[in-house]
Amino acid sequence: MSRACARAPRGERAIVVEPFETGGNISVIGALTLDGVRAPMMIAGPIDGQVLELYVQHFLAPQLKPGDIVIWDNVPTHKCGNVLTLIETTGARVEPLPAYSPDFNPKEECISKVKAELKRVKANTKRKLQNALKRAYAKVTLADIRGWFQHCGYSVT
Repeated sequence: MSRACARAPRGERAIVVEPFETGGNISVIGALTLDGVRAPMMIAGPIDGQVLELYVQHFLAPQLKPGDIVIWDNVPTHKCGNVLTLIETTGARVEPLPAYSPDFNPKEECISKVKAELKRVKANTKRKLQNALKRAYAKVTLADIRGWFQHCGYSVT
């Protein structure tokens, strides 16, 4: 990931040379809670229904407690298989977001902060990306998270 802007002295053109090697996509999934980012997972390729089901079963569900609320957007993979059942058997409940409503999703703000850090670091290998993601998630503070939830209209008392 590269930054979209560059700086140069007044009157001079900014010249940036970036390596351009397209590799496979790497998807990142995780849960944003008032306690921090939980159950992060990185996978080569897209997250489809099967990957999401395995993620929920092995990473997310073990960390859910009765009374937790999982805010779910309208990605088609979220409606696949028995993902909802896996979440609800933990005692947590799923709250779907209205269609096209990123303003109600605090995860959008978190993703923005994480992507800014990844662009700054310019990780160009899988190992560097893993390390950069760890550092980026570590920069997400509890104050940030509370602010994002409040900004989206949720009560965080």
